[in-house]
Amino acid sequence: MGDGCCTGFARCILVVFNIIFVLSGGGILGAGIWLKVDPDSVNIQKLISVDSHDQAISSTAYVLIGFGSVVFLVGFLGCLGGCKQWKWALALYIFFLVIIFIGEFSGGIMAAVYKSKVTDELSKTLKKSVAEYKNSSLIRQAWDDVQKTIHCCGVDSYKDYVNVTHFNATVPVPDSCCHDNIINCRKEAMPGNPTQSFKNLYSEGCLNTLQDQLKSNLSIIIGVAIGIAMIQLLGIILAWKSCRSNDVDDVV
Repeated sequence: MGDGCCTGFARCILVVFNIIFVLSGGGILGAGIWLKVDPDSVNIQKLISVDSHDQAISSTAYVLIGFGSVVFLVGFLGCLGGCKQWKWALALYIFFLVIIFIGEFSGGIMAAVYKSKVTDELSKTLKKSVAEYKNSSLIRQAWDDVQKTIHCCGVDSYKDYVNVTHFNATVPVPDSCCHDNIINCRKEAMPGNPTQSFKNLYSEGCLNTLQDQLKSNLSIIIGVAIGIAMIQLLGIILAWKSCRSNDVDDVV
């Protein structure tokens, strides 16, 4: 009697859990879509696209979108198995839930590892993209958007543009590095500026701010992936308890 009550309670909790689980799928899906449409994230992805080996943010966004979509379907399967007491549905639900758990937990670990490498790798990658400023309209637009939004210039400073092709003593920096009078801004950026007074020029580099934004984005990924993965352990336990019950039907 006690075991039956416990199993019945587990079934009720399983249905409630899967309603929450479906909503968590919306959270995963939303996080993935946010990474693809958030202006800061999009600009960072464009800036690091010059390095074909550095697609972590974009790939992670697609993984989250895919997992979020699957979670909706798996959550529905769990509700169906819990309400109808179908053993095959609960067994299939457990199988998919374990796969999702492993995927999300692994994704969170990968994001954490990538986050630890951001400081070393991002500077190198951004300097590659600065060198391509004049050769790629995509990178040029991304740098212009970042510099206007963050109020910065170059990677470490405005001097990063000194050796970039087509920038010279007349036009030493892109116009996006200027927040006021462009003519005076260019004068301030010229080599040997005696005053070092930057009233019109964003003299600070973008690296520190971009690092903070990227780490913040990765922290969100880690929190969503690992947090929901931990919650899914409860779903696996509840489904296993229900599946082992003698009251559950083997067939539809």
